Amino acid sequence: MSTLIELDDVWVRYRMARDYALRGISLKIREGDVVGIIGPTGAGKSTLAKVMCGIVPNLEPCDEFRGYVSVCGLDTREVPVGIICRRCAMVFQDYEAQLFRTSVELEVAFGPENLGLEPSEIERRVKWALELTGLVGLERRYTYALSGGQKQRLAIASVLSLQPDVLVLDEATSDLDPRGKLELFQVIKKLIEARIIKAAVIIDHHLDKLAQLANRIVVLKNGEVIDEGTPREVLTKVELLKSLKLEPPQVTELFHRLGHTRDKLPLTIDEALEHTKNLRARKPERTEVSKVDKVLSLRDIWFYYVPSEWVLKGINLDVYRGECLGIIGQNGSGKTTLANIIMGILKPIKGRVTLLDQDVTEKGPTARIGIIGYVLQNPDYQIFNRTVYEELAFAPKHMNLPPDEVDRRVKHVAKLVGIEHLLDEDPFFLSKADRQRVAVASVLTMYPKILLLDEPTTGLTPGETRDLMDLVMKLNRELGMTVIVITHDMNVVARYCTRVVLMKSGEIVIDTDTRTLFKNIELLRQNYIEPPQIIEYTVRALGEPYLTVDELIQHLER
Repeated sequence: MSTLIELDDVWVRYRMARDYALRGISLKIREGDVVGIIGPTGAGKSTLAKVMCGIVPNLEPCDEFRGYVSVCGLDTREVPVGIICRRCAMVFQDYEAQLFRTSVELEVAFGPENLGLEPSEIERRVKWALELTGLVGLERRYTYALSGGQKQRLAIASVLSLQPDVLVLDEATSDLDPRGKLELFQVIKKLIEARIIKAAVIIDHHLDKLAQLANRIVVLKNGEVIDEGTPREVLTKVELLKSLKLEPPQVTELFHRLGHTRDKLPLTIDEALEHTKNLRARKPERTEVSKVDKVLSLRDIWFYYVPSEWVLKGINLDVYRGECLGIIGQNGSGKTTLANIIMGILKPIKGRVTLLDQDVTEKGPTARIGIIGYVLQNPDYQIFNRTVYEELAFAPKHMNLPPDEVDRRVKHVAKLVGIEHLLDEDPFFLSKADRQRVAVASVLTMYPKILLLDEPTTGLTPGETRDLMDLVMKLNRELGMTVIVITHDMNVVARYCTRVVLMKSGEIVIDTDTRTLFKNIELLRQNYIEPPQIIEYTVRALGEPYLTVDELIQHLER
Protein backbone atom coordinates (compact mmCIF):
# COMPACT_ATOMS: atom_id res chain seq x y z
CA MET A 1 0.00 0.00 0.00
CA SER A 2 1.24 3.50 -0.83
CA THR A 3 2.24 5.91 1.94
CA LEU A 4 -0.18 8.85 2.30
CA ILE A 5 1.35 10.66 5.28
CA GLU A 6 4.94 10.42 6.47
CA LEU A 7 6.50 12.05 9.52
CA ASP A 8 10.26 11.74 9.99
CA ASP A 9 11.86 12.82 13.30
CA VAL A 10 9.34 15.62 13.96
CA TRP A 11 9.91 17.95 16.92
CA VAL A 12 7.49 20.73 17.91
CA ARG A 13 7.78 23.35 20.64
CA TYR A 14 5.12 26.03 20.95
CA ARG A 15 5.79 29.66 21.74
CA MET A 16 6.46 30.38 25.43
CA ALA A 17 6.54 26.63 26.13
CA ARG A 18 9.54 25.09 27.89
CA ASP A 19 8.82 21.52 26.83
CA TYR A 20 8.41 19.98 23.40
CA ALA A 21 4.85 19.05 22.39
CA LEU A 22 6.28 16.39 20.05
CA ARG A 23 9.66 14.68 20.40
CA GLY A 24 11.18 12.87 17.44
CA ILE A 25 7.95 11.46 16.01
CA SER A 26 8.38 9.15 13.02
CA LEU A 27 5.20 7.66 11.63
CA LYS A 28 3.64 6.50 8.36
CA ILE A 29 -0.04 6.39 7.41
CA ARG A 30 -0.64 4.04 4.50
CA GLU A 31 -3.56 3.54 2.17
CA GLY A 32 -6.29 1.50 3.90
CA ASP A 33 -5.07 2.39 7.41
CA VAL A 34 -7.35 3.30 10.28
CA VAL A 35 -4.89 4.44 12.93
CA GLY A 36 -6.04 5.07 16.49
CA ILE A 37 -4.00 7.62 18.45
CA ILE A 38 -4.31 7.28 22.24
CA GLY A 39 -2.60 8.72 25.28
CA PRO A 40 -3.17 10.83 28.39
CA THR A 41 -3.97 14.55 28.39
CA GLY A 42 -0.96 16.55 27.23
CA ALA A 43 0.60 13.63 25.34
CA GLY A 44 0.68 15.59 22.06
CA LYS A 45 -2.22 13.91 20.27
CA SER A 46 -3.88 17.09 18.97
CA THR A 47 -0.51 18.56 17.96
CA LEU A 48 0.27 15.39 16.01
CA ALA A 49 -3.08 15.67 14.20
CA LYS A 50 -2.43 19.32 13.31
CA VAL A 51 1.07 18.48 12.07
CA MET A 52 -0.39 15.82 9.77
CA CYS A 53 -2.68 18.43 8.20
CA GLY A 54 -0.05 21.17 7.95
CA ILE A 55 -1.87 23.38 10.45
CA VAL A 56 1.29 23.24 12.57
CA PRO A 57 3.53 25.09 11.79
CA ASN A 58 1.72 27.02 9.04
CA LEU A 59 -1.39 28.32 10.83
CA GLU A 60 -0.28 27.73 14.42
CA PRO A 61 3.29 29.06 14.56
CA CYS A 62 5.75 27.55 16.99
CA ASP A 63 9.18 28.49 18.30
CA GLU A 64 10.71 25.31 16.95
CA PHE A 65 9.68 22.86 14.23
CA ARG A 66 12.12 20.21 13.07
CA GLY A 67 11.73 17.18 10.87
CA TYR A 68 9.94 16.30 7.66
CA VAL A 69 6.20 15.90 7.03
CA SER A 70 4.64 14.96 3.70
CA VAL A 71 0.97 14.54 2.82
CA CYS A 72 0.39 12.59 -0.39
CA GLY A 73 3.88 13.61 -1.50
CA LEU A 74 3.43 17.30 -0.57
CA ASP A 75 5.92 18.88 1.84
CA THR A 76 3.69 20.63 4.42
CA ARG A 77 6.19 23.48 4.87
CA GLU A 78 6.24 24.28 1.16
CA VAL A 79 2.58 23.82 0.19
CA PRO A 80 -0.27 26.06 1.49
CA VAL A 81 -2.75 24.53 3.94
CA GLY A 82 -5.52 25.33 1.46
CA ILE A 83 -3.98 22.76 -0.90
CA ILE A 84 -3.11 20.21 1.80
CA CYS A 85 -6.69 20.19 3.16
CA ARG A 86 -7.88 18.66 -0.11
CA ARG A 87 -5.73 15.65 0.71
CA CYS A 88 -5.89 15.60 4.53
CA ALA A 89 -8.79 17.23 6.40
CA MET A 90 -9.44 17.41 10.12
CA VAL A 91 -12.39 17.63 12.52
CA PHE A 92 -11.22 19.53 15.59
CA GLN A 93 -11.72 18.65 19.24
CA ASP A 94 -13.43 22.03 19.65
CA TYR A 95 -15.86 21.42 16.83
CA GLU A 96 -17.83 24.63 17.45
CA ALA A 97 -14.76 26.64 16.44
CA GLN A 98 -15.11 24.97 13.03
CA LEU A 99 -18.68 26.16 12.38
CA PHE A 100 -19.36 29.65 11.04
CA ARG A 101 -22.17 29.53 8.43
CA THR A 102 -25.76 30.31 9.38
CA SER A 103 -27.41 27.05 8.33
CA VAL A 104 -26.58 23.36 8.15
CA GLU A 105 -26.75 23.25 4.35
CA LEU A 106 -24.50 26.30 3.90
CA GLU A 107 -21.93 24.90 6.34
CA VAL A 108 -21.58 21.62 4.46
CA ALA A 109 -21.52 23.36 1.07
CA PHE A 110 -18.71 25.75 2.03
CA GLY A 111 -15.83 23.31 1.45
CA PRO A 112 -16.94 22.01 -1.97
CA GLU A 113 -17.72 25.59 -3.07
CA ASN A 114 -14.14 26.58 -2.32
CA LEU A 115 -12.87 23.60 -4.30
CA GLY A 116 -14.51 25.23 -7.34
CA LEU A 117 -16.87 22.31 -7.98
CA GLU A 118 -19.92 22.50 -10.23
CA PRO A 119 -23.22 23.38 -8.44
CA SER A 120 -24.66 19.94 -9.21
CA GLU A 121 -21.63 18.24 -7.63
CA ILE A 122 -21.81 20.54 -4.59
CA GLU A 123 -25.48 19.66 -4.15
CA ARG A 124 -24.71 15.95 -4.48
CA ARG A 125 -21.92 16.10 -1.90
CA VAL A 126 -24.03 18.07 0.58
CA LYS A 127 -26.84 15.53 0.36
CA TRP A 128 -24.36 12.63 0.61
CA ALA A 129 -22.58 14.06 3.68
CA LEU A 130 -25.84 14.85 5.47
CA GLU A 131 -27.11 11.32 4.85
CA LEU A 132 -23.90 9.81 6.24
CA THR A 133 -24.07 11.91 9.42
CA GLY A 134 -27.80 11.61 10.08
CA LEU A 135 -28.63 15.27 9.48
CA VAL A 136 -31.15 14.88 6.65
CA GLY A 137 -34.17 17.06 7.41
CA LEU A 138 -32.09 19.71 9.17
CA GLU A 139 -30.72 21.38 6.02
CA ARG A 140 -32.31 24.78 6.78
CA ARG A 141 -31.83 24.63 10.55
CA TYR A 142 -29.78 27.48 12.04
CA THR A 143 -26.49 26.10 13.34
CA TYR A 144 -26.92 27.86 16.70
CA ALA A 145 -30.20 25.98 17.23
CA LEU A 146 -28.56 22.54 16.99
CA SER A 147 -27.74 20.38 19.99
CA GLY A 148 -24.08 19.77 20.87
CA GLY A 149 -24.13 16.35 19.22
CA GLN A 150 -25.81 17.70 16.09
CA LYS A 151 -23.16 20.43 15.83
CA GLN A 152 -20.47 17.76 16.06
CA ARG A 153 -22.17 15.76 13.30
CA LEU A 154 -22.27 18.94 11.22
CA ALA A 155 -18.54 19.54 11.66
CA ILE A 156 -17.91 15.96 10.50
CA ALA A 157 -20.26 16.38 7.52
CA SER A 158 -18.53 19.60 6.44
CA VAL A 159 -15.19 17.78 6.32
CA LEU A 160 -16.58 14.65 4.65
CA SER A 161 -17.97 16.83 1.84
CA LEU A 162 -14.35 17.60 0.87
CA GLN A 163 -13.79 13.85 0.31
CA PRO A 164 -10.14 14.07 1.41
CA ASP A 165 -7.70 11.21 0.99
CA VAL A 166 -7.06 11.16 4.75
CA LEU A 167 -9.66 11.99 7.41
CA VAL A 168 -8.33 13.08 10.83
CA LEU A 169 -10.75 13.05 13.78
CA ASP A 170 -9.55 14.69 17.01
CA GLU A 171 -12.03 13.54 19.68
CA ALA A 172 -14.62 14.20 17.00
CA THR A 173 -17.29 11.90 18.44
CA SER A 174 -17.14 13.08 22.07
CA ASP A 175 -20.64 14.65 21.99
CA LEU A 176 -22.34 11.94 19.93
CA ASP A 177 -24.81 9.56 21.51
CA PRO A 178 -23.37 6.02 21.87
CA ARG A 179 -25.14 4.61 18.83
CA GLY A 180 -24.20 7.68 16.78
CA LYS A 181 -20.53 7.15 17.61
CA LEU A 182 -20.75 3.50 16.55
CA GLU A 183 -22.57 4.37 13.32
CA LEU A 184 -20.01 7.03 12.42
CA PHE A 185 -17.14 4.59 12.90
CA GLN A 186 -18.96 2.10 10.67
CA VAL A 187 -19.42 4.82 8.03
CA ILE A 188 -15.69 5.58 8.09
CA LYS A 189 -14.90 1.90 7.66
CA LYS A 190 -17.23 1.65 4.65
CA LEU A 191 -15.82 4.81 3.06
CA ILE A 192 -12.30 3.39 3.28
CA GLU A 193 -13.41 0.02 1.91
CA ALA A 194 -15.06 1.88 -1.00
CA ARG A 195 -11.84 3.95 -1.41
CA ILE A 196 -13.80 7.22 -1.17
CA ILE A 197 -11.47 7.99 1.73
CA LYS A 198 -8.11 6.24 1.63
CA ALA A 199 -7.18 6.33 5.34
CA ALA A 200 -8.30 7.70 8.70
CA VAL A 201 -6.54 8.84 11.86
CA ILE A 202 -8.75 8.78 14.95
CA ILE A 203 -7.93 10.25 18.36
CA ASP A 204 -10.36 8.73 20.84
CA HIS A 205 -10.50 7.49 24.43
CA HIS A 206 -13.08 4.74 23.80
CA LEU A 207 -10.70 1.86 23.28
CA ASP A 208 -13.39 -0.81 22.91
CA LYS A 209 -14.63 1.04 19.80
CA LEU A 210 -11.11 1.54 18.41
CA ALA A 211 -10.47 -2.17 18.90
CA GLN A 212 -13.17 -2.92 16.31
CA LEU A 213 -12.26 -0.17 13.84
CA ALA A 214 -8.51 0.45 13.82
CA ASN A 215 -5.85 -1.77 12.27
CA ARG A 216 -3.09 0.06 14.21
CA ILE A 217 -2.89 1.82 17.56
CA VAL A 218 -0.23 4.42 18.40
CA VAL A 219 0.33 5.32 22.06
CA LEU A 220 1.72 8.76 22.92
CA LYS A 221 3.15 10.04 26.19
CA ASN A 222 4.96 13.35 26.71
CA GLY A 223 5.16 13.90 22.96
CA GLU A 224 6.78 10.53 22.18
CA VAL A 225 5.52 7.27 20.70
CA ILE A 226 5.87 4.74 23.52
CA ASP A 227 4.03 1.86 21.86
CA GLU A 228 2.61 0.93 18.48
CA GLY A 229 0.99 -2.17 17.04
CA THR A 230 -2.27 -3.90 16.22
CA PRO A 231 -5.22 -3.40 18.59
CA ARG A 232 -4.56 -6.83 20.09
CA GLU A 233 -0.88 -6.09 20.63
CA VAL A 234 -1.53 -2.73 22.31
CA LEU A 235 -4.92 -2.96 24.03
CA THR A 236 -4.09 -6.15 25.92
CA LYS A 237 -1.33 -4.27 27.79
CA VAL A 238 -3.73 -3.53 30.63
CA GLU A 239 -1.17 -2.24 33.13
CA LEU A 240 0.36 0.15 30.58
CA LEU A 241 -3.04 1.60 29.71
CA LYS A 242 -4.01 1.95 33.37
CA SER A 243 -0.75 3.77 34.10
CA LEU A 244 -1.75 6.32 31.44
CA LYS A 245 -5.23 6.72 33.01
CA LEU A 246 -6.79 5.00 30.01
CA GLU A 247 -9.40 2.26 30.26
CA PRO A 248 -8.81 -0.95 28.26
CA PRO A 249 -11.90 -2.67 26.86
CA GLN A 250 -13.88 -3.86 29.89
CA VAL A 251 -13.86 -7.52 28.93
CA THR A 252 -10.08 -7.29 28.45
CA GLU A 253 -9.67 -5.85 31.95
CA LEU A 254 -12.01 -8.49 33.42
CA PHE A 255 -10.09 -11.47 32.08
CA HIS A 256 -6.76 -9.82 32.91
CA ARG A 257 -7.93 -9.56 36.53
CA LEU A 258 -9.07 -13.19 36.41
CA GLY A 259 -5.50 -14.21 35.61
CA HIS A 260 -5.64 -14.94 31.89
CA THR A 261 -2.41 -14.50 29.96
CA ARG A 262 -2.12 -11.67 27.42
CA ASP A 263 -2.46 -13.96 24.41
CA LYS A 264 -5.80 -15.22 25.79
CA LEU A 265 -7.35 -11.83 26.59
CA PRO A 266 -10.52 -10.98 24.62
CA LEU A 267 -11.10 -7.58 23.04
CA THR A 268 -14.76 -7.98 22.08
CA ILE A 269 -17.90 -9.34 23.70
CA ASP A 270 -18.07 -12.27 21.28
CA GLU A 271 -14.49 -13.25 22.14
CA ALA A 272 -15.27 -12.96 25.85
CA LEU A 273 -18.32 -15.22 25.55
CA GLU A 274 -16.03 -18.04 24.44
CA HIS A 275 -14.34 -17.88 27.88
CA THR A 276 -17.48 -17.99 30.06
CA LYS A 277 -18.37 -21.66 30.30
CA ASN A 278 -17.40 -21.92 33.96
CA LEU A 279 -18.19 -18.35 35.01
CA ARG A 280 -20.67 -18.15 37.89
CA ALA A 281 -21.73 -15.09 39.86
CA ARG A 282 -24.16 -14.21 42.63
CA LYS A 283 -27.11 -12.11 41.51
CA PRO A 284 -26.43 -8.39 42.05
CA GLU A 285 -28.62 -6.52 44.50
CA ARG A 286 -31.13 -4.05 43.08
CA THR A 287 -30.68 -0.54 44.46
CA GLU A 288 -33.98 0.89 45.60
CA VAL A 289 -34.62 4.43 44.40
CA SER A 290 -35.53 6.74 47.27
CA LYS A 291 -38.62 8.82 46.53
CA VAL A 292 -38.85 10.98 49.63
CA ASP A 293 -38.15 14.68 50.12
CA LYS A 294 -38.86 16.05 46.65
CA VAL A 295 -36.63 19.02 45.74
CA LEU A 296 -37.63 19.63 42.12
CA SER A 297 -40.78 18.91 40.18
CA LEU A 298 -41.70 19.47 36.54
CA ARG A 299 -45.31 19.01 35.45
CA ASP A 300 -46.54 18.77 31.85
CA ILE A 301 -43.65 20.78 30.40
CA TRP A 302 -43.95 21.76 26.73
CA PHE A 303 -41.45 23.87 24.80
CA TYR A 304 -40.55 24.88 21.25
CA TYR A 305 -37.98 27.17 19.63
CA VAL A 306 -40.03 27.39 16.43
CA PRO A 307 -43.84 27.32 16.76
CA SER A 308 -45.32 23.85 16.22
CA GLU A 309 -41.87 22.16 16.30
CA TRP A 310 -42.09 20.82 19.85
CA VAL A 311 -38.75 20.09 21.53
CA LEU A 312 -40.29 19.02 24.86
CA LYS A 313 -43.67 17.27 24.95
CA GLY A 314 -45.46 16.90 28.27
CA ILE A 315 -42.44 16.20 30.50
CA ASN A 316 -43.24 15.03 34.04
CA LEU A 317 -40.24 14.60 36.33
CA ASP A 318 -39.57 14.59 40.07
CA VAL A 319 -36.09 14.82 41.61
CA TYR A 320 -35.40 13.80 45.22
CA ARG A 321 -32.91 15.02 47.78
CA GLY A 322 -29.54 13.26 47.76
CA GLU A 323 -30.05 11.16 44.62
CA CYS A 324 -27.83 11.00 41.55
CA LEU A 325 -30.12 11.14 38.53
CA GLY A 326 -28.87 10.44 35.02
CA ILE A 327 -30.63 11.92 31.98
CA ILE A 328 -29.75 10.16 28.72
CA GLY A 329 -30.97 10.05 25.13
CA GLN A 330 -29.85 10.46 21.55
CA ASN A 331 -28.64 13.79 20.18
CA GLY A 332 -31.53 16.22 19.82
CA SER A 333 -33.80 14.41 22.28
CA GLY A 334 -34.27 17.57 24.38
CA LYS A 335 -31.86 16.98 27.28
CA THR A 336 -30.11 20.36 27.27
CA THR A 337 -33.40 22.18 26.63
CA LEU A 338 -34.80 20.44 29.70
CA ALA A 339 -31.77 21.58 31.70
CA ASN A 340 -32.34 25.16 30.56
CA ILE A 341 -35.99 24.94 31.64
CA ILE A 342 -34.88 23.67 35.07
CA MET A 343 -32.45 26.60 35.35
CA GLY A 344 -34.97 29.22 34.23
CA ILE A 345 -32.83 30.15 31.21
CA LEU A 346 -35.85 29.11 29.13
CA LYS A 347 -39.48 29.35 30.23
CA PRO A 348 -41.88 26.56 29.25
CA ILE A 349 -44.64 27.33 26.75
CA LYS A 350 -46.85 25.27 29.00
CA GLY A 351 -46.40 23.52 32.35
CA ARG A 352 -45.13 24.18 35.87
CA VAL A 353 -41.69 24.06 37.54
CA THR A 354 -41.56 23.73 41.33
CA LEU A 355 -38.30 24.14 43.27
CA LEU A 356 -38.27 23.43 47.01
CA ASP A 357 -42.07 23.77 47.03
CA GLN A 358 -41.92 27.18 45.32
CA ASP A 359 -43.42 27.78 41.87
CA VAL A 360 -40.54 29.19 39.78
CA THR A 361 -42.08 28.64 36.34
CA GLU A 362 -42.03 32.31 35.36
CA LYS A 363 -38.87 33.20 37.26
CA GLY A 364 -35.42 33.43 35.70
CA PRO A 365 -32.02 32.04 36.75
CA THR A 366 -31.66 34.50 39.64
CA ALA A 367 -34.43 32.64 41.49
CA ARG A 368 -32.20 29.52 41.41
CA ILE A 369 -29.00 31.15 42.75
CA GLY A 370 -27.72 29.23 45.74
CA ILE A 371 -30.19 26.41 45.07
CA ILE A 372 -29.13 24.95 41.69
CA GLY A 373 -25.59 25.08 40.34
CA TYR A 374 -25.40 24.54 36.56
CA VAL A 375 -22.22 23.36 34.83
CA LEU A 376 -22.54 23.90 31.08
CA GLN A 377 -21.69 21.38 28.36
CA ASN A 378 -18.70 23.51 27.30
CA PRO A 379 -16.73 24.92 30.28
CA ASP A 380 -15.32 27.68 28.06
CA TYR A 381 -18.83 29.18 27.87
CA GLN A 382 -18.77 29.49 31.65
CA ILE A 383 -15.26 30.80 32.30
CA PHE A 384 -14.54 34.50 31.75
CA ASN A 385 -12.32 35.82 34.56
CA ARG A 386 -8.57 36.38 34.38
CA THR A 387 -7.63 34.07 37.25
CA VAL A 388 -9.08 30.91 38.73
CA TYR A 389 -9.49 32.71 42.07
CA GLU A 390 -11.61 35.45 40.45
CA GLU A 391 -13.66 32.79 38.67
CA LEU A 392 -14.49 31.00 41.92
CA ALA A 393 -15.15 34.27 43.75
CA PHE A 394 -17.51 35.71 41.14
CA ALA A 395 -20.75 34.03 42.27
CA PRO A 396 -20.39 34.50 46.05
CA LYS A 397 -19.43 38.16 45.49
CA HIS A 398 -22.66 38.67 43.58
CA MET A 399 -24.56 36.95 46.37
CA ASN A 400 -23.40 39.95 48.46
CA LEU A 401 -21.43 37.79 50.89
CA PRO A 402 -18.77 39.47 53.06
CA PRO A 403 -15.22 39.44 51.57
CA ASP A 404 -13.88 37.08 54.25
CA GLU A 405 -16.71 34.60 53.54
CA VAL A 406 -16.01 34.83 49.80
CA ASP A 407 -12.33 34.10 50.44
CA ARG A 408 -13.18 31.20 52.76
CA ARG A 409 -15.51 29.61 50.20
CA VAL A 410 -13.01 29.99 47.35
CA LYS A 411 -10.21 28.32 49.31
CA HIS A 412 -12.51 25.63 50.73
CA VAL A 413 -13.92 24.66 47.33
CA ALA A 414 -10.52 24.90 45.59
CA LYS A 415 -9.10 22.42 48.10
CA LEU A 416 -12.15 20.19 47.76
CA VAL A 417 -11.83 20.11 43.96
CA GLY A 418 -8.03 19.86 43.99
CA ILE A 419 -7.22 23.12 42.22
CA GLU A 420 -5.82 25.18 45.11
CA HIS A 421 -2.45 25.28 43.33
CA LEU A 422 -4.11 26.89 40.28
CA LEU A 423 -5.81 29.86 41.96
CA ASP A 424 -3.42 32.42 40.45
CA GLU A 425 -3.47 30.87 36.96
CA ASP A 426 -5.34 32.11 33.90
CA PRO A 427 -8.08 29.46 33.43
CA PHE A 428 -7.90 29.65 29.63
CA PHE A 429 -4.34 28.31 29.69
CA LEU A 430 -5.36 25.21 31.65
CA SER A 431 -6.06 21.75 30.22
CA LYS A 432 -9.65 20.79 29.36
CA ALA A 433 -9.82 18.63 32.49
CA ASP A 434 -8.67 21.49 34.73
CA ARG A 435 -11.03 23.96 33.03
CA GLN A 436 -13.85 21.52 33.72
CA ARG A 437 -12.85 21.41 37.39
CA VAL A 438 -12.77 25.21 37.50
CA ALA A 439 -16.28 25.35 36.01
CA VAL A 440 -17.55 22.89 38.64
CA ALA A 441 -15.76 24.76 41.43
CA SER A 442 -17.16 28.13 40.30
CA VAL A 443 -20.64 26.70 40.83
CA LEU A 444 -19.83 24.98 44.12
CA THR A 445 -18.81 28.26 45.78
CA MET A 446 -22.55 29.06 45.85
CA TYR A 447 -23.01 25.94 48.02
CA PRO A 448 -25.98 24.80 45.91
CA LYS A 449 -28.41 22.12 47.05
CA ILE A 450 -28.66 20.70 43.51
CA LEU A 451 -25.78 20.27 41.05
CA LEU A 452 -26.85 20.06 37.40
CA LEU A 453 -24.10 18.82 35.04
CA ASP A 454 -24.58 18.90 31.26
CA GLU A 455 -22.11 16.50 29.61
CA PRO A 456 -19.44 17.18 32.26
CA THR A 457 -16.96 14.58 30.96
CA THR A 458 -16.85 15.50 27.26
CA GLY A 459 -13.26 15.29 25.98
CA LEU A 460 -11.85 13.96 29.25
CA THR A 461 -9.80 10.77 29.48
CA PRO A 462 -11.39 7.89 31.42
CA GLY A 463 -9.08 8.64 34.35
CA GLU A 464 -10.03 12.33 34.34
CA THR A 465 -13.70 11.37 34.06
CA ARG A 466 -13.45 9.11 37.09
CA ASP A 467 -11.59 11.78 39.09
CA LEU A 468 -14.27 14.38 38.31
CA MET A 469 -17.22 12.10 39.02
CA ASP A 470 -15.62 10.73 42.20
CA LEU A 471 -15.41 14.34 43.37
CA VAL A 472 -19.06 14.97 42.49
CA MET A 473 -20.16 11.84 44.36
CA LYS A 474 -18.06 12.84 47.36
CA LEU A 475 -20.11 16.04 47.49
CA ASN A 476 -23.26 13.98 47.04
CA ARG A 477 -22.40 11.75 50.02
CA GLU A 478 -20.84 14.26 52.40
CA LEU A 479 -23.05 17.28 51.75
CA GLY A 480 -26.26 15.53 50.73
CA MET A 481 -26.10 17.40 47.42
CA THR A 482 -28.57 16.23 44.78
CA VAL A 483 -26.85 15.52 41.45
CA ILE A 484 -28.42 15.57 37.98
CA VAL A 485 -26.10 14.39 35.18
CA ILE A 486 -26.91 14.76 31.49
CA THR A 487 -24.51 12.48 29.66
CA HIS A 488 -23.79 10.22 26.69
CA ASP A 489 -21.19 8.33 28.73
CA MET A 490 -22.94 5.15 29.78
CA ASN A 491 -20.01 4.16 31.99
CA VAL A 492 -20.71 7.29 34.07
CA VAL A 493 -24.39 6.33 34.29
CA ALA A 494 -23.62 2.73 35.25
CA ARG A 495 -21.01 3.59 37.86
CA TYR A 496 -22.57 6.63 39.53
CA CYS A 497 -26.30 7.06 38.86
CA THR A 498 -28.95 5.37 41.01
CA ARG A 499 -31.81 6.35 38.71
CA VAL A 500 -32.01 7.11 34.99
CA VAL A 501 -34.42 8.99 32.76
CA LEU A 502 -34.28 8.04 29.06
CA MET A 503 -35.52 10.69 26.61
CA LYS A 504 -36.43 10.49 22.95
CA SER A 505 -37.89 13.22 20.71
CA GLY A 506 -38.74 15.45 23.67
CA GLU A 507 -40.50 12.77 25.72
CA ILE A 508 -39.53 10.51 28.63
CA VAL A 509 -39.43 6.90 27.43
CA ILE A 510 -38.64 5.35 30.82
CA ASP A 511 -37.78 6.51 34.35
CA THR A 512 -36.32 3.70 36.44
CA ASP A 513 -33.38 2.47 38.50
CA THR A 514 -30.09 2.00 36.66
CA ARG A 515 -29.92 -1.80 36.79
CA THR A 516 -33.46 -2.25 35.46
CA LEU A 517 -32.73 0.10 32.57
CA PHE A 518 -29.53 -1.67 31.53
CA LYS A 519 -31.16 -5.09 31.64
CA ASN A 520 -33.34 -4.04 28.69
CA ILE A 521 -30.66 -3.81 26.00
CA GLU A 522 -33.21 -3.93 23.18
CA LEU A 523 -35.00 -0.85 24.57
CA LEU A 524 -31.67 0.96 24.82
CA ARG A 525 -30.76 0.21 21.21
CA GLN A 526 -34.18 1.31 20.00
CA ASN A 527 -33.35 4.66 21.58
CA TYR A 528 -29.79 4.97 20.20
CA ILE A 529 -28.08 3.95 23.44
CA GLU A 530 -25.26 1.39 23.52
CA PRO A 531 -24.70 -0.16 26.97
CA PRO A 532 -21.17 -0.42 28.38
CA GLN A 533 -19.31 -3.49 27.17
CA ILE A 534 -19.34 -5.22 30.58
CA ILE A 535 -23.12 -4.81 30.87
CA GLU A 536 -23.93 -6.32 27.48
CA TYR A 537 -21.44 -9.11 28.14
CA THR A 538 -22.94 -10.03 31.54
CA VAL A 539 -26.54 -9.83 30.28
CA ARG A 540 -25.66 -12.23 27.46
CA ALA A 541 -23.43 -14.51 29.56
CA LEU A 542 -25.16 -14.47 32.95
CA GLY A 543 -28.62 -13.06 32.33
CA GLU A 544 -28.07 -10.11 34.67
CA PRO A 545 -26.44 -6.68 34.18
CA TYR A 546 -23.36 -6.17 36.32
CA LEU A 547 -22.73 -2.44 36.12
CA THR A 548 -18.93 -2.39 36.40
CA VAL A 549 -15.99 -4.78 36.22
CA ASP A 550 -15.47 -4.25 39.96
CA GLU A 551 -19.05 -5.27 40.72
CA LEU A 552 -18.78 -8.47 38.68
CA ILE A 553 -15.47 -9.42 40.32
CA GLN A 554 -17.05 -8.95 43.76
CA HIS A 555 -19.96 -11.25 42.88
CA LEU A 556 -18.02 -14.05 41.19
CA GLU A 557 -18.31 -17.49 42.76
CA ARG A 558 -14.81 -18.89 42.95
